[in-house]
Amino acid sequence: MRSCGWCPPPRDERLVCDSATVRPASSTAIGIYNHRLYAHYGTERFVDLARDLVASGTVRLRVMDLFGQRRPERKGLDDSPEKMREKLAALPHVQIVSDRGDRVRYKNLLAGARFGIAPFRPGCPWSMSVIDCQGMGLPVISPRLGWLAEHIDPELCFTTPAEAVALAERLASDDEFHAVHAKRAHASTTDFAPALVAARYLEAIS
Repeated sequence: MRSCGWCPPPRDERLVCDSATVRPASSTAIGIYNHRLYAHYGTERFVDLARDLVASGTVRLRVMDLFGQRRPERKGLDDSPEKMREKLAALPHVQIVSDRGDRVRYKNLLAGARFGIAPFRPGCPWSMSVIDCQGMGLPVISPRLGWLAEHIDPELCFTTPAEAVALAERLASDDEFHAVHAKRAHASTTDFAPALVAARYLEAIS
């Protein structure tokens, strides 16, 4: 028997949207951050970036609160999500939202955004939140590190906050640039369709 190796999880077919769907530029575009707010996800760096992104007024941010009110026991183990949420909620033009465990609401929150933002997570081996955005045709801007830099279009990777702001503002205002990257983002998840992932897994273990 051959080694299976690493087989990525499939995308959620409920979170797939035709990349041809037009999201015309508006006076203020929404960037969505749909990752856990743990400190070890690099959230402090995202907080700093969020300040820069909203400073010009071109971009608003929608930050997913994936935990809600946690039990004291959980906070006692790691209260960084609450601290990060408070810092983000204090920023202007930053909206903290919850899908309340409703997949339809989650899809609608993604659909209302113009682009996604990847986490600053060191050694990130995978991110379903990134795949969720891309499957919905949302270009994702990303720090140039780990798997994220390998998977996300190089044109959307950044090294400095200034580069990130420039990318966000271009995605917000340039319909042609946005359309090209929306199509590429959607196409990047095609190989993660459930049937294809299952077929590769069965072939690997046969």
